[in-house]
Formats: sequence, structure tokens, C-alpha cells
Amino acid sequence: MSSTYSFDVVSDFDRQELVNALDQTRREVKSRYDLKDTKTTLDLKEDSIAVETDSDMTLRAVHVVMQTKAAKRNLSMKIFDFGEIDAASGSRVRQEIKLKKGLKRKMPRKSLS
Repeated sequence: MSSTYSFDVVSDFDRQELVNALDQTRREVKSRYDLKDTKTTLDLKEDSIAVETDSDMTLRAVHVVMQTKAAKRNLSMKIFDFGEIDAASGSRVRQEIKLKKGLKRKMPRKSLS
């Protein structure tokens, strides 16, 4: 007898909602008094977001804005995998935020053990 229920876990997100959240983040960064002169860039790639800005402090502020906008659009914070902060040209900093989609093969086994 076949079961009609399954215990499949899908970790996926709505890409259009992410695009909208990043657009709102860009607009707020351009209009906020403490961020508008930082020349911050947010580039959405296939499986990551590249952020470049003036300093670690402004990078943290951009994280807060981006996470707030994503949460308002019902996106989980677990999709963001914040990478290392690298020095860019001049005194600027760059960070790649990987977008997690799906579960790694070993991750479900860890939780069951």
C-alpha cells in the first residue's frame, strides 16, 4: 500500500521575492543619510549576492537592511550564507553572500543522529 504522505523537506525560496527585496534594499541604501554616499553595490548572481561598500560598519548596516526587507517578503534568513569579508580597491570591502537552495546530503543525517 502506497503512502500518500511524504517526509520530503524542500528548502527553496521565491527568487522574485528576493529580487524585490534587493531592489528595496538598493533604494533604501541610496536614500538613507548614513549610507547614501558609500557607493554601495548589490549584484544578484545566479547563486550569490555580491556586496561592495565603504567599510565593515556600512556592510553591517546593509546586512540589516537586506535582512529586514527579506523578512518582510517572507524569505527565510537561512538562505543567506555570509562569506568572508575581503578588501577591495582602496579602503572598500567586498563580501559574497551565497544563496542556499536545497539541503546538502550530510545535513539531514546530522540532525537525525
